[in-house]
Amino acid sequence: MTSIHEIQKPKGLRAGDTIAIVSASAPSPPEDVDLGAAWLESCGFRVEVMPHAKASYGYLAGTDEQRLADLIQAMESPEIDGILCTRGGYGAGRLLPHLPWQRWRDEGLPCKLLMGFSDVTMLHQAFFQELGWVSYYSPMLTSNLLNDTQAWTRTQWLSAISASTFEALPYSFPNLDAYHCLKAGTVEGILHGGNLSLLAALCGTPWQPSFQDCIVVIEDWKETYYTLDRQFTQLIQAGIFDGAKAILFADFSQINEEPIRSLAEQLAWLCEPLGISMGYGYTIGHGEQTLTIPLGVKARFDTSAGILSLLASPLLPH
Repeated sequence: MTSIHEIQKPKGLRAGDTIAIVSASAPSPPEDVDLGAAWLESCGFRVEVMPHAKASYGYLAGTDEQRLADLIQAMESPEIDGILCTRGGYGAGRLLPHLPWQRWRDEGLPCKLLMGFSDVTMLHQAFFQELGWVSYYSPMLTSNLLNDTQAWTRTQWLSAISASTFEALPYSFPNLDAYHCLKAGTVEGILHGGNLSLLAALCGTPWQPSFQDCIVVIEDWKETYYTLDRQFTQLIQAGIFDGAKAILFADFSQINEEPIRSLAEQLAWLCEPLGISMGYGYTIGHGEQTLTIPLGVKARFDTSAGILSLLASPLLPH
């Protein structure tokens, strides 16, 4: 995992800044992209819909070449301040070997606020490992922010992208979910993680995560007990949790509990061999609402009380 001395923070966003809309994974209906852009503009932002953000190529939002070109253009354009993904699905991982990591390092590419969750886990992990970027595991444009029923999600996202939100530290994240302490402890570490199935998919690649000294947030949906078992077993055997400080199991939604044990008990049982502090139940991921959290910044997790707090701002002043 990237050394804390190499971490690069993005600037916070404010009215008048430009947000690029990028589709790195699965396609969205073009009309939804347009509606999402209009909502962002109503919030005071300028919007740059990347040339292929409304494209479709089967289960992908355009060809690899199109999605890659959009992402590189958004990263390199000096007019763009933040990058918001339209949705997850699948496809971001296909871009990783083709991004110009060495050139970006050589040129000192300025860190921009990269936002999204689910399949965007691939980008979060790679940009942190390659460039040391702090990024946001956050709602996405057509999946969440366009949804009128996710007012809480919108409010939390708008708050989190402003650097002024984190002027008073520690900053404790709100939580709408029922929380369960699985193994008590209060720890400090780098907040990181992502979607379970995508973290497992990174195993064996150049971007396989290492969560040493991290508070690991993990979420997923539409899994079964045996697929949870398979993926956590893979991650544990691959060593990505070696040296981790704690695990926060966030939204594991649309998973049917099985008679053998409750879902909370299943998650605790799967990770019990790690011997680290654990808690279950936080509004992050695929639930009805989703919280915005930064990845790559120091935090504290009190697993007994279920309090997750930032100890450093994830954003630079504008």
